[in-house]
Amino acid sequence: MKKNTYRLIFLSLSLLLVLTIFVGVNFYQDNDETIELPSVIEGISPLPNYQVPQQTSLEINLPVDYEIVLIVNNYIIPSSEILNVEATGVFVWKPGPNKTFENWNPGEQNIRITWNKIVGLPDVGEFSWKFYINN
Repeated sequence: MKKNTYRLIFLSLSLLLVLTIFVGVNFYQDNDETIELPSVIEGISPLPNYQVPQQTSLEINLPVDYEIVLIVNNYIIPSSEILNVEATGVFVWKPGPNKTFENWNPGEQNIRITWNKIVGLPDVGEFSWKFYINN
């Protein structure tokens, strides 16, 4: 190979590296945003404004001795469809056969939960968020 061929290859690879870095910086999505949840909610999944696959289940983590009402896209989900792990305070719901929804429709999903403490002093509240299901 000639000396100019090596220069051309080196120049091409350098330009490709610069282009890759440029595209990576411009399309970087900052997922380190802090999400303000009410103090009662220990965790939710999926997080607000996230894009998730259709197999996703809703998970709400509250302290023990709480009950929730789950509303998905303005439909109240019966408590019999929600898996409640009482020892940990985790509530899980996923669409499926013989449930309110058989699957997630692609696009925006609006979720609202209300909670109430079963034992002790009353503690009620509400939280809403949305996430997106990929096609």
